[in-house]
Amino acid sequence: MSDYSDRAATEREPLVGDRSHSPTQYVPGDDSIENGYPMPRLRRRGSTISSIASGYNAIREHMDKRKFVSLVITSIVIYLGFVALFAPRTSLSRDFRRWHSSKLTTAEVFRIYLNALQDENRIKKHVHSLTEGNTNSLDYMLQQFHELGYRPKLENIYPWITQHVDTQLKLISGGETIWDAPLIEDCNESSACIAHNNHTATTKGFHYYAPNGNVTAQYVYCNYGTLEDYETLLQNGIDIDGKIHIVRYGDINRGLKVKNAQLYGASAVIMYTDPYDDGLITESNGYTPFPKGPARNPTAIERGTVEFFTESPGDPTTPGYSSKFPDTERHSPAGKFSMIPSIPVSARDIQPILEKLNGCGKQLGSRGNIYGFRYFSGPSPEDIQVQLYNEQNTSIVKMTNLVVDIPGIFADGETIIGCHRDTWSLSNTGESASGCAILLEIASGMKTLLHKGWKPLRPIRFVSWDGEENGMLGSTEYIDEHSDVLQRSALAYLNLDKAVTGSQFTVAAHPLLENVIKTAARYTNFKGQDDVTLHDEWTRTSNATVDHLNGDSDYLGFQYHLGIPSASFNFAQNNSGDAIYHWHSLFDSVQFVEDFIDGDYKLHNTLATFTGIVALMMSENELNNFKTHSLFEILYEKYSYLYEGILNAFPHDNELQKLADSLSTTVEILAKMDSVRFDSKNKKLARDCVQDYPVWALLTKLKLYLNLLRSNNKLKQIDRLFVTKIGLNDREWLKHSVFSPNKYTGIQGCTIPGIYEALIETDRDQVHQWLILLSTQLNNMRYLLL
Repeated sequence: MSDYSDRAATEREPLVGDRSHSPTQYVPGDDSIENGYPMPRLRRRGSTISSIASGYNAIREHMDKRKFVSLVITSIVIYLGFVALFAPRTSLSRDFRRWHSSKLTTAEVFRIYLNALQDENRIKKHVHSLTEGNTNSLDYMLQQFHELGYRPKLENIYPWITQHVDTQLKLISGGETIWDAPLIEDCNESSACIAHNNHTATTKGFHYYAPNGNVTAQYVYCNYGTLEDYETLLQNGIDIDGKIHIVRYGDINRGLKVKNAQLYGASAVIMYTDPYDDGLITESNGYTPFPKGPARNPTAIERGTVEFFTESPGDPTTPGYSSKFPDTERHSPAGKFSMIPSIPVSARDIQPILEKLNGCGKQLGSRGNIYGFRYFSGPSPEDIQVQLYNEQNTSIVKMTNLVVDIPGIFADGETIIGCHRDTWSLSNTGESASGCAILLEIASGMKTLLHKGWKPLRPIRFVSWDGEENGMLGSTEYIDEHSDVLQRSALAYLNLDKAVTGSQFTVAAHPLLENVIKTAARYTNFKGQDDVTLHDEWTRTSNATVDHLNGDSDYLGFQYHLGIPSASFNFAQNNSGDAIYHWHSLFDSVQFVEDFIDGDYKLHNTLATFTGIVALMMSENELNNFKTHSLFEILYEKYSYLYEGILNAFPHDNELQKLADSLSTTVEILAKMDSVRFDSKNKKLARDCVQDYPVWALLTKLKLYLNLLRSNNKLKQIDRLFVTKIGLNDREWLKHSVFSPNKYTGIQGCTIPGIYEALIETDRDQVHQWLILLSTQLNNMRYLLL
């Protein structure tokens, strides 16, 4: 080999790792060199990236930029097509929950809630705790919500109220007292009153907002104190002016009884409960009175407020605005309650007084069970009088509403569930404690859902009201304070008042809620029975009848002032075999509930399950559950009756007849066409929301989402369209034009009250005004339902 070849071989650079060649120079800190020789390097991520980069550069050298971009785009399209082809199909319903990290399907939500309430029934514990004399109901509920992990808020109000000092009632003959009524319930044999035995003054019967007075006068029996009763008395020549009027509970609310009595010249009013009105379960029919039996205890006293709350509820000194501060500006309460004193008494207390009327005046056909009284009208002889004494203090007091929120995926559309916890005594189990215990149980079931990763689609709110017994003070002041937000965001209000006082399931609700209520009843087992639903029991006892709301509870402001569809649920006395419920009496006790109504608390649990399901259905369904056809069918039926009344009252008024004809046509179209079409369209939309779509149907889902928003907005607006600025005649705070409490009774609901009241009073101008207003509202409704 030539010298050149040898030299070339000698000078050739060694290969990496080739130790047959001369060592390379050692560099301190270079771990790749060992014993003077380069070590093989491990393959690291940087080398991979370098390789990719090298490949990229090589390709770029042999390909122009345009071809390269086309290749990249094509690759992306192929990849996305592959993903779309094999990606799971999803519905809009599941997308909502996935996007907001809600871990439960709708079916799982209902299953977990039902299991939570079936596994443990804590209602008995709550009822006992809420009715114990040493427990403050607000503190107890606050503690329970905190233990469940909620963050309750307290909202204070400062209403002006009256507070009882003393009441007295004496029968006087020839200037001498011959009967001094005790005005106290006989608690010696009932555990209901043990806590009250040392507080005699506070257990006397009294009426909130009854003016002070000391009246001695002849007296007269006025039956139920209705306008018809007074007309009958006058037609029979009975002298009622300046007398003390004795009226029995029933037919109309107590505030209107006093209002009517004042209108007809009464100097004071005595109210009593006649056992005859209890129906079958009376002592005269052989039943033993409570606490040993189911009949009414003859010493029971029905307390209550005499504020005209079906005209203007809440603090009578702050009409239309909230009394949220102690120094809130106040107005005179004149006109919000009567100017004459009134007191409630028992059947025992009134018996010696009524017996003295026998043979005086006329027997007007009244029937009753007051022993020895033959139901003569009076007035009493001149030397037989009654002395009535009522003393109350007035003051501004602090009351507190307790509010708990569960935020939803949507910001609005909240369902509010409310109970009131204030009572007439330390007991009042059926009146308030049962409803608050059920509210806590619902909250417990929903907390189980929250622990499982649930987030409701729409918000849910729990509220415990204060001051309901005074005249819906807590709820009304809350509404006055938050009216703008509530009208904008609230979807429905569900009320728990007198929640379990009998065995018969009863529902009073806005027609828009009828469908969701009946569906929830089908999903609820009755008293835990697997083969009997609440709907089965409801159908058996009342043909699943949904009654109209009246005006005697906390839904009043939500429904009739704001136009928020409301409902009230309870188990009530069935008037055929249930023990008699002692409303607003010390005998409304745990003993009464456990001995005669719901000893195992299964009715309470059933109502908690049902109410929670209604709230979950309102919250969890993408499309609002309202159905419009029932609403407009009721309006069509009621207006058809009023239409005949208009033609009969004003037979020659062509203008009124033309307006009435036009409104009749509009209502009929809404009932028979528009609402049917609107509900059908929404039914399809609801199905589409749970239908699965492939990924490439994004535009279809977007269109579906926009339709969903539009329909939900329309459904929420429906009842709001019936809210007027002027309010009802003489009841301006009540703004709803198609539903209200009955003006003349207060204890029944009224449909299309403006025209109804105008016809009763033969007020042509009012009929004309309401025909125009309703025509405008219903024509707007037709546009809304398009």
